[in-house]
Amino acid sequence: MIISLDKLIRKEIDKLDLSFLENVDTIRNGEYNLSTPLKVEGKISNTNKGLYLDIEVEFTFVDNCSRCLKEVQVPIKYLVQGFLVKDDFDEEDFEEDIFVFNGFELDIMDIIDQTIDFEIPLKVLCSEDCKGLCQYCGTNLNIEKCSCNEVANDEDVIDPRFAKLKDIFKND
Repeated sequence: MIISLDKLIRKEIDKLDLSFLENVDTIRNGEYNLSTPLKVEGKISNTNKGLYLDIEVEFTFVDNCSRCLKEVQVPIKYLVQGFLVKDDFDEEDFEEDIFVFNGFELDIMDIIDQTIDFEIPLKVLCSEDCKGLCQYCGTNLNIEKCSCNEVANDEDVIDPRFAKLKDIFKND
């Protein structure tokens, strides 16, 4: 999504309204697979400090539940706000976020790539009460109950390498 900033830079217009709905399969070099079109709405304004970007980004990506590995649709919606600057800027002039651009064009995908890590959840769950997978046999505990816990907790079944430890705890 390349946007021409030519008219804004030459101050022919005060603001540029943005409204995109683009079919993109992946973002961040294939790191996130999108299941809905990427929606971008907002504006770029000419201010006394420079060009100010104010957009809302919305999409849904596919990931796996961190506990049971079930495929999950994860909706994401966030704001991106900051100044657009060229390479020769002074950081002390800006308290807000800044995004560097070259020439008279801005690639919105570059900005999304820079800001997406702050919006993606660290742990994706299919539901808050997801039971996950059995650590012994790999059964999805949301679907069925396995018998591994009964065998694993049975005191008669002890690894022979640890049999001496059982005796130590009996003496206490």
